[in-house]
Parts: sequence; C-alpha cells; structure tokens
Amino acid sequence: MKSGLTVAIIGAGSSYTPELIEGFLDLPPEQLPVRAFRLFDTNADRLAIMTGLSERMIRQRGRDLDVASGSTLEAALEGVDYVITQIRVDGMPARYLDESIPLKYSLLGQETTGPGGMFKALRTIPAMLEIARAVERVAPGAFILNYTNPSGLVTEAVTRHTGARFLGLCSGIPSMIVDLKKQFGAGYPDFHCYCVGLNHLGFIHRIVSQGREVTVEILQRLLEQKRQKPEDAEGIAWQELCLEIGALPISYLNYYYHRAHMVRKLQAQDRTRAQQIMEIEKDVFAEAAAPGTTRKPEAVNKRGGGGYSAITFAVMTAIHKDTGEDLAVSVPNRGAVDGLRPEEVVEVVCRVGRQGAAPIPVGPIPPAFRGLIQAVKAYEVLTVEAAITKSRRLLKQALLNHPLVGDADVIDPLLDEMLAAHGMAFR
Repeated sequence: MKSGLTVAIIGAGSSYTPELIEGFLDLPPEQLPVRAFRLFDTNADRLAIMTGLSERMIRQRGRDLDVASGSTLEAALEGVDYVITQIRVDGMPARYLDESIPLKYSLLGQETTGPGGMFKALRTIPAMLEIARAVERVAPGAFILNYTNPSGLVTEAVTRHTGARFLGLCSGIPSMIVDLKKQFGAGYPDFHCYCVGLNHLGFIHRIVSQGREVTVEILQRLLEQKRQKPEDAEGIAWQELCLEIGALPISYLNYYYHRAHMVRKLQAQDRTRAQQIMEIEKDVFAEAAAPGTTRKPEAVNKRGGGGYSAITFAVMTAIHKDTGEDLAVSVPNRGAVDGLRPEEVVEVVCRVGRQGAAPIPVGPIPPAFRGLIQAVKAYEVLTVEAAITKSRRLLKQALLNHPLVGDADVIDPLLDEMLAAHGMAFR
C-alpha cells in the first residue's frame, strides 16, 4: 500500500508550474502527504525546464519527493490521486488572435469571455475531453482539478460528456473571500461569504456573521475605505456600483458593466495581453532554466494568477481529509441555484470532502444580475455543443446570446475571420 499521494500536473510546461510547486512546499508537511509529482506536457522543451526547476526547488527545501515527467499522458496518469490540468492549446499566438481580432469589430478581445473566450473553448474542449477520458481509463478514482481556461466552459463540457471526477477551480472568488475575512473577520464573528454565478462572472452576494446578514454593512464599509482616497475615482465608482447591485462582483464584471470603456482601453494599448505575456515568459523560462535557480522565478509574479496554488491545495486537503470545508468551486448546479438547469455548471460555495464538492443551496439569483448570468450560461451551453458538433449555427446562436456581442450584423464577418485565422472548419 502506498504511503502518500501522487499528483499529476498536465500542462506542466506552463509558467504557472513553479507557483504550484512553491505553494505545496509552503504547506506544513503534515497537511498533505504528497509523495510524488508526475509532470506532462506536449511541449518537451518547456516540460524539461519545469521538471528540472521543480526538482531543484524540492531539493532546496530538503523535501523527500519524487518528480518525474511522463513520456505519454497515460504514463503520467498511472497510479495518481489528483490531476491538475492547466493546458493551453496552440499557445500564446492563438491567444493573440483571440484578443486582437474582436477589437477590429469594436468587441472585447479577452481569453475567457466574448468571442476570444469562445475560440479558446473551441480549441480546448476536445483536448480536455481527451484528458478526462484518459483519467477515467487509467486512474478512475482520481479527482481532476482544472485551471484550464475558459474554466467554466471546460467544466461544462467535461461534466456533461464524461464521467470524470472533475472540479473547476479559479483563484478569483476564493481570494476575494480570503481578503474579506482578513479585513472584517475580527469584527464579525463566524464570518461567512457566499457567491453565485459562473466562472469569471461571479458575485459575492451574501455575507453572514453569526447567522446575521451583513452584506450591506460590509459593502458600505468598503465604499468608505475607497472614499478615503478621493484620487481613486474608478475605485470609488466601482464600490458605489457594488452597493447599488447589493453584491461584490469579481473584477471581470468590468468587461460587462463598463464595456465601451474597456474596449476603448484595449484598442488604445500598443500590445495585447498575449504579447505582454510572451515577453514575460521569456524571462520566466530563462530564469527557470538556469541551474542555480531553486525558487519560483521572479518574473512569474508579473504573470498574474495570484492565489492559484492556495485554492488548489485547500481543495485537495478538504478531499483527502474529508473536512467538509466550504470553498468556491465550479460544479454542476444540481438544484443549488434556481433558474438554471441541474446539469449546468455554476460557481458557488461548496462543501468539499471525500466525495468531491457538493454545492450549498443558493436559491434564486438576485434580480440585479440574474439576466446577465442566465444569458452567459446560454452562451456557454451553446458553445460547448458547438465544440462537440462543429456547428457554425450554434456558434452564431451563442454569440447572439452573449451580452458583449449580440449583434447579428457583426457576428458573421467576425466568425468568418476567426475561423479562418485559427484554421477551423465548422459547418
């Protein structure tokens, strides 16, 4: 009988891998008895660099852990307990197309929502289904903890079309909850936050202290904090909006609530985010490849995604120790949220234990943002089915539903250009 856990990282050539390894090494050794990491990536050069760095980081901390890179996906999955997925199909050049082409049509260019998020999903869903089915064959008891974007769409596809034990993770809402607890937990005993929505479209809509609803109080205090800095006009306006809708949205809601401003801002930049990250990753991999590097490269901090490892290992610990901890995770709704189907994936606070994540009942979505969530969910469901069936008609229906698009005169030429740019054939 093995003495510890084995964790596979699929997409281990990612610049996020050092953050995962560092996050694990920062845990008390008794919290999570990981004995081995199995790393896999289709890019052999990047995989070799990250495997070498991971080994050096572990040695530098004096930990007794086995690190190996698999030559095949199946080899990397053999005997694992957890699978962390963080793949990027076609890399940053494809992300550049996703970001730049929509801007030509005065639409948001972004990798997790709108037309850019759609095309990332179309590339990614087939690969993630292949990975999930391989896990079902080789390690059927393993949990897949997914970070591959667009995470909500990927989770929707995998939970609908496979039987894999699959949880969609994101650091966004969990980090917001941690920050709120740090700020207000001392003054509000038994402090709990609850969220409703979709990945990158989430709202902390209920904050409770000793069973008492304190959401409005907390939102007012956050606004008062912002008003102490009158030079931060955007921050003040954001907190005023939060108070008006009665919830604290993830920052991605800027794309919806300030859409024209965000499009103009992106159009005015001399480089897309993909181009910026390509430059950052040159520094990350140069530092990671250096034999003397024994810690997370400094350039990783410019990459974004803070809190990435924290939610990963919080979920893993809750499952392994069967703690029943409350954590924000993307899972099938199963009746937790009124107005969405049981199989449709939502991001809500779940009770996490040995059997996975059970969504805590939410009830009705507040009317202030109910329509927005339902419209984006319709887009997600249609996009998943388009990815499976290769139906252009479903692509058009999806974009007609999306609040950031919804213009039939623009959708056809946009689809023509993006499908041609990515070399995709949809009927």
